[in-house]
Amino acid sequence: MARIAAQHALGDIWAMGAAPQAATATLILPRMSATLQERTLTEIMDAAGAVMSDAGAQIVGGHTSLGAEMTVGFTVTGLCARAPITLGGGQAGDALILTKPIGTGVVMASAMHGVAKGSDVIRALDAMEQGQGPASAILHDAHAMTDVTGFGLAGHLANICAASGVGAVVQAGAVPVLPGALELAETGQRSSLYDDNRSGAGNVTGDLTGPRGELLFDPQTAGGLLATVSAERAEGYLAALKDAGYSKAAIIGHLRDGSDIHVEA
Repeated sequence: MARIAAQHALGDIWAMGAAPQAATATLILPRMSATLQERTLTEIMDAAGAVMSDAGAQIVGGHTSLGAEMTVGFTVTGLCARAPITLGGGQAGDALILTKPIGTGVVMASAMHGVAKGSDVIRALDAMEQGQGPASAILHDAHAMTDVTGFGLAGHLANICAASGVGAVVQAGAVPVLPGALELAETGQRSSLYDDNRSGAGNVTGDLTGPRGELLFDPQTAGGLLATVSAERAEGYLAALKDAGYSKAAIIGHLRDGSDIHVEA
């Protein structure tokens, strides 16, 4: 969980094309003996520290307290060698690239309900632990970029569209999904954030029926980068991402004139 929390926090830095620099930790430990507190804190900081170090950053401080539930969070700063990549640079005709599969919300919700396969949960955890530093470096010329987290794919794409003054077309069948996510969504499993994400994404039209449509609103933890790039360079970016270990990276649609997100099967 500490490794995933660190990757999740680093996502905002990588989405802007920045290099992680420093982090502070905010930890709440459940009430436990002093010995267990020390051991738990050491485990968290060692795991998170290794992730931050691999990303080129250091944990330089933080705050720890006791509470009802364990909470692990990080605040991260980064440095940009040039102007940061924002939500507002997308252009009509840009291709949309997603670097990781979606479905962590429905898989983890299903795990809480005791209906997810153990192998699917393990693969979801593995996906969440994958860092996005190499992907960010490959996509350094993206016109706009964000990390796909709590608002789901549709919600974060809607933010790009609103900031860039464009619409989008998404090929639902091209969106990569985690093992088990489609099957779980088809049985009615959803994250508790699904309804808020569905209403918060704004004007999303087209083929939203079935599990692929529902997963567009599934909240992600430590999700992939969503980038808009020039169409003529999209295949080259995709090949580089796959060579760097992002085997599920995909071109999932394009930006267009307008303001809505249209979903095609």
